[in-house]
Amino acid sequence: MMLRTSFFKVSAIGLAVVSTSLFADASYTPDKYQQNDWFAEFGRNTAMYVNPASISEADQLEFSTAIFSTTSSEASQEYVSLTYPIDDKHTLGISLFENAASFKGGESYSEIAAQFGYAYRLFHLLTLGVDLSVLYINQFDDIKQLTVGADVGLSWNPLESSKYGYLLIGVAVQNLLAPAVSKADSDDKFKFVFMGADNTYKIPANLNLSLFYRGFNRLLEFKAELSILNLIHNSKEGGKCCDLEMSFSLTYYLSSHFGIRARFTKEGNPVLGATVNFKDVSIFRYLALDLDMSHDDLWAKKNRGFVWATKLTTRFGDTREEKIGEERYRRLMIEPENDYHAAESLYLNRQFLEAAYAFGDIQTKYPTFRLVDQVAFYKAKSFENLRMHKAAREIYRDAIKRYPQSNLLAKYHFQLMNMDYKEGKYTEALNKYQIFAQKFGKSDAKADADYVAGQIKFEQGLYKESIDLHASIPPGNANYLYARYTMGIANSRMSKFDEAENCFRAITELPVSNKSERDIQNAAKVKLGHLFFSAEKPDIAAAAQMYGQVQKESPVFDEAMLGIAWAFLKVNKPDEAMKYAKWIINNLPKSIIVAEAYLVIGYCYMIKKNYREALDALEETIKSTEQPIVSVASRDSARQAFDAIWSQYDSIQVLALDLASQLPTPRVESKRKALRPTIDKLHQAIEDFAKFFQRAIQSDRFESNRKRILDDAGFPLSPCCPGPSRPYRPSNSPPLEDLGDLE
Repeated sequence: MMLRTSFFKVSAIGLAVVSTSLFADASYTPDKYQQNDWFAEFGRNTAMYVNPASISEADQLEFSTAIFSTTSSEASQEYVSLTYPIDDKHTLGISLFENAASFKGGESYSEIAAQFGYAYRLFHLLTLGVDLSVLYINQFDDIKQLTVGADVGLSWNPLESSKYGYLLIGVAVQNLLAPAVSKADSDDKFKFVFMGADNTYKIPANLNLSLFYRGFNRLLEFKAELSILNLIHNSKEGGKCCDLEMSFSLTYYLSSHFGIRARFTKEGNPVLGATVNFKDVSIFRYLALDLDMSHDDLWAKKNRGFVWATKLTTRFGDTREEKIGEERYRRLMIEPENDYHAAESLYLNRQFLEAAYAFGDIQTKYPTFRLVDQVAFYKAKSFENLRMHKAAREIYRDAIKRYPQSNLLAKYHFQLMNMDYKEGKYTEALNKYQIFAQKFGKSDAKADADYVAGQIKFEQGLYKESIDLHASIPPGNANYLYARYTMGIANSRMSKFDEAENCFRAITELPVSNKSERDIQNAAKVKLGHLFFSAEKPDIAAAAQMYGQVQKESPVFDEAMLGIAWAFLKVNKPDEAMKYAKWIINNLPKSIIVAEAYLVIGYCYMIKKNYREALDALEETIKSTEQPIVSVASRDSARQAFDAIWSQYDSIQVLALDLASQLPTPRVESKRKALRPTIDKLHQAIEDFAKFFQRAIQSDRFESNRKRILDDAGFPLSPCCPGPSRPYRPSNSPPLEDLGDLE
């Protein structure tokens, strides 16, 4: 008996909705292949089987389900579809179709097809789409088979504007990889059928040309399609090459939520329909219901009567724009923020090399990061704390050019001045200060610059100018305590003891918040003790009280203990004085105060008329004081070694800076790791020299006291020797604070 079937395009082949009522056998010999345009039109997101590129029009996760049926339900088709936009370029889609037709006698024919699609936006206006179809066919339970096929399509969007509307043009080749359907007799076995298999029917390829337009303020939608059927087809398998089919539809929206539709399908069905949609419904961002109705006998007798299709579409989740915006926010804001906090943690933990690389990575990866100017600042500070001043200078100078509007501009200039000060380049530092004062006189960094300039003036012996600069630093500023300390020393050297006392007392009366401030406060207490002790009218009790307030962990605790020892000696209490002097000798044997502690003990024994012990103590005093703490020969040797290291360190800085300015690729990370041991070795050598240099400064400051102690120890046979008029003052110069730790 003759077999007449019509196929809707399913997956990569046609949807085989049966259009006649009789099947004589299980042979698969269709004579016409049609395109299904009931469910999906080009321009809609689920129209994969019309053109796989069209899924790129999905703006957010979309789920659709639909059913097509005759009134009697003898022929029907159902499907569900899910479209997922990954980002602005990539879209995935999956559709599952089920086709069925039942016949008298209980026989039925069915197809189940799964279609997997992918669309990639090649350019802003052009998208390429492909899909893979897996089709399961059950022919009256006589033949059960699984076959695959594939389509490819392009969509072009030349027009998208609020004024002229939206235009989409597409071309697709269906069944470019043609599914093969077995024509073999039934053997009651399930078959996998692929292209090239014997005794199969190759589903012919079709060419679809599509057009979709939306305009007139989104009130009108128009779609037209032209299909060239059997474009690639073996004539022995039936069908005629290059049959043409056309369809069109017109939808007019009476409101933004309701529209009516007129359509003419490729099957030849005039269709009337309607669509209604709602937005922001509960979990759905969009919800739409379409209903289309027709009669098969209006155009040609098909004996199916009234046919209808209904479709439900839902959209939910973030739109492409929202996801891209979130991704960009994460990439441009969250990621650099996280990286910044990680780099900041390294800096605060004094892992300065790692911090320099981390800040450099941020500056290179995220040049538009909102804190990029601050990143540059701490990158330079990290190198500065490694004593890599050459690298730090390059970063500050680059930041001045790159971020001229930054509120850190004044700090960039100040740090250049501060490094000159640290290196003893006082003339260059003061020249920079003059420029700084003119350009950034009202900036927050002005107090920092005043402090450094005041320190330079102090080192140059210009005490009045130093005091004037330090006096401008207001309370609450990070430099205030240190500035007051220097002012106290400067006034003391100018014999302005009342002013000096006021400066030191101001320090002792203020609350402190960190170790550095506690140390300077303890030093001020020692200075007040010295002032009270050596005043024209000494106040020994007040001096001892100040010495006694110094905490044990303070760097000047030994000096405070010595002051207490002299205070007891001054009031003729040698036993109490010796307790403190011996504590210094026993607990701080490397202190430069040990020599004077022996001197105190010697005088105590003399007061007690214990001359043998006094002589031993005084001889120990002379022995400990005869030579300078740091000899000239050791200074020269250390300086020569340092100069050799510094010349090598200079080239290492250039390399480290270059690595900190590159993206952290595996190759760069490998170079950083290889350079690390060299940097650690050289940096440790420089730190050791810095400690030696501080010891040398202490030796220089001790020199005048050393001569005094030798003179005082030179009268061991004089029982009425009054001893020194005041205790040793090793801290009579202001500390050269590293302002980097105060930023």
